[in-house]
Amino acid sequence: MSRFDSATSAAVAFGAGILLVGTLAGCSQIDDLLSQEHREQFPAYAEAAEGWVGVDIPDWIPDDATDLRNLATVDETVSVVRVVTDSELAGSCEEVARRGIPALAADWADLGWDTTGFPDEVQRCGDYEITPTDDGWLGWFNATEPGQTPG
Repeated sequence: MSRFDSATSAAVAFGAGILLVGTLAGCSQIDDLLSQEHREQFPAYAEAAEGWVGVDIPDWIPDDATDLRNLATVDETVSVVRVVTDSELAGSCEEVARRGIPALAADWADLGWDTTGFPDEVQRCGDYEITPTDDGWLGWFNATEPGQTPG
C-alpha cells in the first residue's frame, strides 16, 4: 500500500467515525462538544431544578415556569436562559442599565434584536441580566473575570 493510500484510508476511516458519532449522538451534541457548550430543555420548573447542569438553577426563574431552556459554556462563564411564564421574576431583582447582551446564540433565544434593538434597561437578578419576552423571560450571564460563574 502506498503512502497516499494509507493517508486516504485514514481520512476515510476518520470521516466514517465522525459520521457514526453524528448518527449515534445527534448533531446538536456534536456541536456542543466542539463548541464547548451544553444545553438543556425542561418541560417544567421541577424537572429543571432537579436536572440543571453545571450550576444551580437561577433564583430568578419563577417556580411555575415551563419550557425552560439553557445554553451555557462547559465552564459556566457564559449562559443564556429562556423560560415561559406569566409570573413576575422570582428573587431579588432591580431595574438597571443594561451592561451586556447574550453572548451565546440559540434559535429559541433570538428576539429579533439587531445591534440597536437591545433594551436600555433590564432587570438585574443576582448575576443575570433579564428582559421580558412575548411569553416569559430571557436572561443571560457573561463572566466579567476569568472563571467567574453565576452565584
